[in-house]
Amino acid sequence: MEETRTINVFEGKKIILGITGSIAAYKSLLLIRELVRRGAIVYPVLTPAALHFVTPITVSNLARNEVIVDMFNSEIQRKGAWHIDLVHHCDLMIIAPATASTIGKIANGICDNALVTLSTALPKGIPLLVAPAMDSSMYENPTTQRNIEILKNDGVFIIPPSYGELSSGLIGEGRLPEIPVLMDYIETYLYFKEIGLGKANEIRQRISNKKVLVTAGPTYEKIDDVRFISNFSSGKMGFALAKQCQILGAQVKLISGPTHIELHHNIEMTKVTSAKEMFEEVAKHYSDVDIVFMASAVADFTPIEPFSGKFKKERAESLEIKLQRTVDILGFLGKEKKNQLLVGFALEDTANGLTNAWRKLIQKNCDMIVLNYFDKEKSGFGGNFNTITLLGFASDNELFIEDFPPMSKNLCALIILNKLASIIN
Repeated sequence: MEETRTINVFEGKKIILGITGSIAAYKSLLLIRELVRRGAIVYPVLTPAALHFVTPITVSNLARNEVIVDMFNSEIQRKGAWHIDLVHHCDLMIIAPATASTIGKIANGICDNALVTLSTALPKGIPLLVAPAMDSSMYENPTTQRNIEILKNDGVFIIPPSYGELSSGLIGEGRLPEIPVLMDYIETYLYFKEIGLGKANEIRQRISNKKVLVTAGPTYEKIDDVRFISNFSSGKMGFALAKQCQILGAQVKLISGPTHIELHHNIEMTKVTSAKEMFEEVAKHYSDVDIVFMASAVADFTPIEPFSGKFKKERAESLEIKLQRTVDILGFLGKEKKNQLLVGFALEDTANGLTNAWRKLIQKNCDMIVLNYFDKEKSGFGGNFNTITLLGFASDNELFIEDFPPMSKNLCALIILNKLASIIN
């Protein structure tokens, strides 16, 4: 049987990576490595100040490409206006880290080095991402903030810096985000490049500033104090949705069951354990949100009377555990729904998946169901990929159903948000 091709938005994409004179430049080396691993072609461009923090030979070896520093280096003058040729053939440009100096130069059109010249020459329709990295006092300086606003107004996408310990030893905003965050932003805007930045801006406008509630992960239903009933959910799909909503400017509340996922994005998260706790937390916030993604795999049953302590096997040759239904959280949300958009998830087999998903859509009063399959390769619980079908109402009288090939769960999240944006009034 022929293997289904997995969509990879990084494969073969040409990405210009700008590195400036920041102590965070060492992270750029890790970013290059990850981009190349995902199949991208990286063109590194360094400011002269960046050479004090990383060496061209290291960058070149990791990127498997020549390093550009000097605008007038004779070795790169092969195609006339080399900078015009390069920017017209790239898919995305990112500057990470971006110092206050470089941000100021781009904002004011001071093209005195190769990197700023390239960013200025970048055609419309090609995303430019800028990740500021500096001490918090420099980041909060009115001049820096004014320059960042200029870039935003000019269509540049700013990756917010992280909060934490800085190289100065102070604590504050200004850290270059970790590599997974940078990769999430790059994946998002490579996808936006494919669908067109006009369409991308429409999605951003419809999702931005919305209050979004996302649930993720499994629940644990205690048998005794050391054992529980659960499932194989990793929480990756819910976390991907939360991250992409945050990237698009939404106010995100993530409610997660037990997972091993490290959340690098600046997202408010509440951890719960049981289905009862999940229900209580969701119900508490439901009236205050605009969109709900019920991506968690909540247990359907829970023990009626969990044992206290640890049940020792010597106490019985066999053991019967009586279970009761947990609260139907999605059903509750559907009944209580007013103006919220409600997106449910259905994990099914290929034989009955569509039928069961349609039934769930109607019975739970959802606006959209994300159907995924436990009997398909690269789908369902645990992995980094998913194979989804979207079902829902485009309007009161119009239904839709769309199938998608396997892709990363981050990309699935973008597909879901793209479709949801089209049905937001």
